[in-house]
Amino acid sequence: MFLDTPKRPPRTRRYVEMAFDQVKSKKHVRDVVILNDSGHPVRSTMDQDDAVQFSGQFQAIRGRLERGMSKIDPTDELLMLRVRTKTNEVLLVPDSKITVLVVQDAHDNFEK
Repeated sequence: MFLDTPKRPPRTRRYVEMAFDQVKSKKHVRDVVILNDSGHPVRSTMDQDDAVQFSGQFQAIRGRLERGMSKIDPTDELLMLRVRTKTNEVLLVPDSKITVLVVQDAHDNFEK
């Protein structure tokens, strides 16, 4: 290994499928994209070209955010990125094996 880089457990197909199915089954979820540790889509409800473009845009935002946050506290780490508009919400959730991108309908838990 190079420079004692900590070894992470490998991402398994079963792990990806379980995460995908679990997220996709949630109410209000429209699209799910699962990225490998290199940032490439490995499972998605979108077609491949859309998944690549969409994930690339959010990976760029993630990188900028992580660089900015490291200047505030270098020991902190990103747990979730949430972007919301009037009608949509995008969640980016990294873990040690994969990154999950979720597009869901924005909804409130109160009556207007």
